[in-house]
Amino acid sequence: MPDQNDQAASLRSANKSLAPEPAFGIKGRKSVCAVSIASGKGGVGKTFVSVNLAVTMAQTERKVLLVDADLGLANADIVLGVKTEFTMQDAIFKGKPIRDIILKTKYGVDIISASSGSKEMVSLGAARMQMFIQELLELAAEYDVILFDCAAGIDSNVTSFLAAAPHSLIVTTPQPTSLMDVYALTKIIYQNGLSNSLGLVVNMADNDGQGEAVAATLNSVMSKFLSGKIDLMGVLPSSDRVNAALKRRTPFVAEWSKDPVSIRFKQLANKLLRRAGASEDSGLDGESLLKGFISNS
Repeated sequence: MPDQNDQAASLRSANKSLAPEPAFGIKGRKSVCAVSIASGKGGVGKTFVSVNLAVTMAQTERKVLLVDADLGLANADIVLGVKTEFTMQDAIFKGKPIRDIILKTKYGVDIISASSGSKEMVSLGAARMQMFIQELLELAAEYDVILFDCAAGIDSNVTSFLAAAPHSLIVTTPQPTSLMDVYALTKIIYQNGLSNSLGLVVNMADNDGQGEAVAATLNSVMSKFLSGKIDLMGVLPSSDRVNAALKRRTPFVAEWSKDPVSIRFKQLANKLLRRAGASEDSGLDGESLLKGFISNS
């Protein structure tokens, strides 16, 4: 029986090329642009960013899977404007095949929803997660892009998904409390080596200068205390249409494709795709994802 290090190496190889005997029976046909999207606190528009980024990437003719990784308070389906019949809970606790819980939407985005308000989903352990992770890894090879909409905060479920994807996006606003929480999250990411590709999205900015100032402040503190940095990937301007889109349960970029916010999402999507294409480390790390849940069980 190979040890975990051998399995991890096999998983990475399976995601990068056609492997004759990949670990866990994965039939990887190509690399996947896998991105975890997180925030230090709630209320900064993280799920809004995740959903609209997913729709924007789907508009580039890529096959996109959005995984609602907020295991306790899932709401990506609401922002996307769909009603899911089955959730991650059905796959993990009721043996539902993962393919049967995927909902295909008219926006070209497939979504796996988590449950909202489920205590058993918040306290998942490794035993129940292992089969789900293996199925997810098999499924990953069928997609060009996989986005994880993580929960807000810094608990181990969040860090598990951050460790599993080679690229991470942290969403913040210009508010001082939001910046403090972002620093707390990035501190955990750097201290535990969870991501080598860390990007920042400043949401609800008055202007580009405000977003750039936020990134400069964070980088100044991170450089001094963490010897690290976070790349500014995008600044999303404030818009009254955001609330309108949320009330309509319609993705912003689908409703107002020429709005400055939608244009920024296109720029963000292009930056992420270029970054993933230039990276040698692509695809999902199943070992890191499972290890996070083992430490939480």
